[in-house]
Amino acid sequence: MQNKTLIIAGMHRSGTSLITQWLYRCGLHVGGNLLGSGIGNEDGHYEDLEFYNFQVQALINMQLPDSGIIDHPVGALSASDREKLREIIVRKNNTVGEWGWKDPRTCLFLKEYRELIPEAYYLVVFRDWKTTVSSLISRTYKVDYKDHEIVKKGLFKELRKKRTYNKRIKQICTDHASHFVKVWTFYNQEILNCISGINEENYTIINFGRLLKSDKALFSKLNDGWQFALDYFAFRDIYKPGLLSKQIDFSRFIDKKLIDEANRLERILEQKADANFRYQLTEQV
Repeated sequence: MQNKTLIIAGMHRSGTSLITQWLYRCGLHVGGNLLGSGIGNEDGHYEDLEFYNFQVQALINMQLPDSGIIDHPVGALSASDREKLREIIVRKNNTVGEWGWKDPRTCLFLKEYRELIPEAYYLVVFRDWKTTVSSLISRTYKVDYKDHEIVKKGLFKELRKKRTYNKRIKQICTDHASHFVKVWTFYNQEILNCISGINEENYTIINFGRLLKSDKALFSKLNDGWQFALDYFAFRDIYKPGLLSKQIDFSRFIDKKLIDEANRLERILEQKADANFRYQLTEQV
């Protein structure tokens, strides 16, 4: 039997961890050793450490941030790195018949994966750019100030806490918001470039915000359309709205051209999601 491989492709903070957790609960092998919880991912990242470690090291070798939060293409893998990646894929295929993985950095190497796994299926996950950037800003705040209590005691503590928080968020927006929008645009453009060169039957695109009502439809796509052997698990049973970041108004820190480009790309993703997804993304009874 030919192996079935699912590449879960999506920008950082786009809900790919939660979707991969859901697929894991449905029975998809997403790695024997998974990256655990962290800031912004209390339930775990659900990232296969073989792919995670490989991609982190590949970026380090290229003298790029190992977070992968960049807004420009990376170079081709070296011959030795490409061989290491091929060995990982061969090992996965020899171990399990159906498998997949998730790591946002995968979006930086999609050309390599297209060549190494030409028969792979792609589950493209996107989230609107405003919510994604808000989440990146919130996570940056938690990382930068995780060991610093804003106000310990004194009169008007809550008021001072709010003022300090707002001041820090404003500084993060000043320093990072434009870059985060560029990263969102770059990642999703890389995904679109990749799927433009593969069979339309081999990919599907979903807006993360719709999955709560359309998990059965996506499950049908995986099982009935792509013939994965999974067992349905309700997405609502792992969905925790209280863990989602609140929207931050950062628009005044962003150039209008960046906003226009992000809006344009988001419309394309929405249109492709509606056109490509064969099953109706409506509430299932």
